[in-house]
Amino acid sequence: MSQSSWKDQIKKKWGPHSHCPICGKAMPADKQFCSQSCRDNYVTKERKQKRKGRYQMIFLFGMMAVMFIFLFLFNPGG
Repeated sequence: MSQSSWKDQIKKKWGPHSHCPICGKAMPADKQFCSQSCRDNYVTKERKQKRKGRYQMIFLFGMMAVMFIFLFLFNPGG
């Protein structure tokens, strides 16, 4: 059996579809998520990721401020 005939058989059996990015279930190609709970999970994960990124940036800038303070205030050569 050739590769193209295998793909053609799959397309014929299942038709055009996509998979849910959260749970992986097959769904119609025009939808983004298979259910409202998967959509809610996605939104929650995105919010947590954004919040985590903000905290990391605040921490990074805070550490840079501490480094500059130590560099200029406690510089033995200056």
